[in-house]
Amino acid sequence: MFKRRKKLTLFQHAREMIWPSMGWRRMGRYIRLRITRLSDSARSIALALAIGVGVGFSPLIGTHFPQVIFLAWMFRVNIMVALVGNCIANPWTFPFIWWASIKFGAFLVSAFGIHTKTAALPPHLDLSHLWHIMTHEPVRIFLPWMLGGHVLGILAALISYPIFYRVVKAAKTARSRAKLYKIHQMAREVTAEHKSKSARH
Repeated sequence: MFKRRKKLTLFQHAREMIWPSMGWRRMGRYIRLRITRLSDSARSIALALAIGVGVGFSPLIGTHFPQVIFLAWMFRVNIMVALVGNCIANPWTFPFIWWASIKFGAFLVSAFGIHTKTAALPPHLDLSHLWHIMTHEPVRIFLPWMLGGHVLGILAALISYPIFYRVVKAAKTARSRAKLYKIHQMAREVTAEHKSKSARH
């Protein structure tokens, strides 16, 4: 679906993730066009994208693609589209996703009344505190991070699904209308040409 004629090196792949050579706007337009041209239904495409977005909030970074592939297979949706949705988690968004997940997870842990040393986080958590906890007490940060990341992931998938559905549905409808208009235009041209030939004879 998104294959290149010339394969990129590992360095080029990393560079494309951080800053696409064609620019973010053209990249977004290219992906949108390729997705809307798929024969899959708007619901299926929207669900695949929502799955990718949701998994993007998981703190288990090395397992994002396996998670997306498994969930896409389980829900019978396009795996490549789901992987595109997972691109919401990229070097530009990771810091914001992680910070939101940790803070929200700490709030949930506190709301559930879990006040053990393992789960509790300082009320005013900054980067220096976070680094100290991650290097000296990794489990203390892992619990709220996991909880917050997965809850936010589920919420992100639920919120993004109707948005993706409307966008994909509108794009598919516009494309169908454009194709129908082109067919009618060609039919009119053929009819006009036929009438012109008949008149000459």
